[in-house]
Amino acid sequence: MNDRPSPWLIPAGLILGGLLGILLAWFMPQSRPINTTPASLRLDFKDEYRYLIASAYHASGDLARAQARLATLADSDPVQALGAQAQRMLANQAGMDQARILANLAEGLQAPPTRAAGPTQTLPAPPASATATAPNPAAPAAPTSSASPLPLESLSPETPAAPPITATPRPTQPPTSTPGAAYALTSQDNFCDAQQPGLLQVTLLNAAGLPAAGEELVITWFGGQEHFYTGFKNEISPGYADYTLTSGLEYALSLSSGNTRLTGLMAPTCPAETGTPFPGSIRLEFKQP
Repeated sequence: MNDRPSPWLIPAGLILGGLLGILLAWFMPQSRPINTTPASLRLDFKDEYRYLIASAYHASGDLARAQARLATLADSDPVQALGAQAQRMLANQAGMDQARILANLAEGLQAPPTRAAGPTQTLPAPPASATATAPNPAAPAAPTSSASPLPLESLSPETPAAPPITATPRPTQPPTSTPGAAYALTSQDNFCDAQQPGLLQVTLLNAAGLPAAGEELVITWFGGQEHFYTGFKNEISPGYADYTLTSGLEYALSLSSGNTRLTGLMAPTCPAETGTPFPGSIRLEFKQP
C-alpha cells in the first residue's frame, strides 16, 4: 500500500485558495470612505488640530482663515475651547510658550475686527518687583471699573478670575484727536501706589500735543474685554483714562479702532512695609504723529 501523498495536492490547494481569494475580493462588500469634518474627531485629535490652527495664526496673523478653520470644529464657544485646551496643556507640563499661542488666537477673536490692519507692539515683561514710590499726585480718585470678578477660565490655575465684560458710555464731549490717525507709544513705566494698586493709567495726545478726549480704548484679557474712554476725568486731563488691572492676568490694549495694539500688559509686583506684596500700576502715554 502506497501512503505517499499525491504530488498534485499542493498545487491544487494553491490554485483553489487563489480562486477563493479572488471571489471574496470581487464579491464581498467593501467599506466605502465617507466625507467627514474635524468636528467628528476624537478630543485629543481636536486639540492637535486646534493647536495647528493657532500656530498658523501666530505665524500669518490671518484671523479670518483661523476663524473659518475653527468653525469646522463646531465648538459652541471657540474662545472657551482655546482656554480649556491651554489649561490642559499646562496641567500636562507643557510650556507657557505653547499655551501663549492658544491665548494669542483667543485674544484675536475678542479684539476689534480691524486690529490686524495696524501694527502690534509687545511691551517688555514687567520686573518681578518695583521700587515703592510716593503716591502719584496725578492718580484718579477712583478707577474706571469696579465690578466684582466673575469666575472665568485663565491660563493657569494660579491666575485669578477675570473681571466681567462691561462697557463704559462714551463721554459727551467730541473727540479732539486727528480722525483716523493711529497713536504711537511715547512712554511707559511702572510705579507703586498702595492707595490705588493695579491701575493702568493711559494718556492720549493729539498731533499738536494736546489732550485727546472722547477716544475709545479696548482692553482684552484671556476670557473677556472692556471698553473705556478718555475725557471722564478732566480734573486730571481730558486725554486721561484708567482701568483697574487684576493681578496675575495678562492684558492687551487697543486704540484707534485697533490700529494700535499693545500686548503683554501685566500689573507688576510691589513690596509693602507689612511684607505682603501688592499689584503695581502702569503708566502709558500715546501721541498721534
